[in-house]
Amino acid sequence: MKSLHAAHLEERAPRNKDEEAYARRKRIIEAAYRIGDRGGLAAISARGVARDAEVSVGYLYKLFPSKSAIMVAAAQRYFERSLSRELCRVEAGEPYVEYCRRLWEQMQASFEEFHHEWLRDRDDLPKQDLAAAHGAMTSALTHAGAQLEAVIEQDNHIDWTSLPEGTTASSIAQFTMRAMMDSLKRGEGDAALLLTLLEKGLYSPTEAH
Repeated sequence: MKSLHAAHLEERAPRNKDEEAYARRKRIIEAAYRIGDRGGLAAISARGVARDAEVSVGYLYKLFPSKSAIMVAAAQRYFERSLSRELCRVEAGEPYVEYCRRLWEQMQASFEEFHHEWLRDRDDLPKQDLAAAHGAMTSALTHAGAQLEAVIEQDNHIDWTSLPEGTTASSIAQFTMRAMMDSLKRGEGDAALLLTLLEKGLYSPTEAH
């Protein structure tokens, strides 16, 4: 018959194993991020990441099936960090359009830095790796939509009665993100048209910002 102590250890083992795997995965992503931050995506290699994360190459490939997957994780970490300051800072009473203006400025700066620094050797990257990097960029920026919804819901100045029936915070946030992403992809220097449309469309003339 097993002792209570032995049974307790058996119950804890799966959780500890999961925690260890999580910690190793985090180390791998951080290692890939550091390498990418120093030398760009082209500098990321399975051996280099494994060495810096203190795991074997074989173990690395158990968690990430390809080098492209490692690059995606590193790129996502870059955008999470570069955007987190503006995404997390929601000032009390801040109008949605003003938050979008701040977010756009940070998105544009992050996008430009990623292209100039992380994709400095883009010609040396296989097409699938370059496509994966752009996919990570799009994925990371799209996650900002949830925060946009929260800002909309706390903006008491939005005139919901003037909006089309069925308009929701989610639909406004999705429209905003799509427009911002399109502007970034086209290389536009500002989002003046979008911000003007939001200001004119969401607020009554007396509440315009």
